[in-house]
Amino acid sequence: MTQGEGELRPYVRITAPGHVLEEDVQSLESWLKGEPELKGRVQVKRAARRAESGVPMGPQMDIVLQAVGWFGAATATQIVRQATESIKEWRTSRRALGDTAPPDFRAEQDGEQV
Repeated sequence: MTQGEGELRPYVRITAPGHVLEEDVQSLESWLKGEPELKGRVQVKRAARRAESGVPMGPQMDIVLQAVGWFGAATATQIVRQATESIKEWRTSRRALGDTAPPDFRAEQDGEQV
């Protein structure tokens, strides 16, 4: 595959089940932007959340990590692993700050273009 407009690049979607507060999404988004393992490898974006049964309609957004350049499936797997570790660290930090139940964000590979 040649690089160019419209090429497929790995996407990793970060979402949590149920209703998530905007400030939680913003907090995790800021955390991910500061992660040295992800800097220069991904762009951190927002994307509309997919419909989920039992969750009220509303302006729910997910965080999407888009690989910079085309690296293939192995890179997407690495980004999922690094994002998952970052989410665990973020949750630990939130608990240390007194948040007894931070959202259970999860990272997974997503082939959908955003």
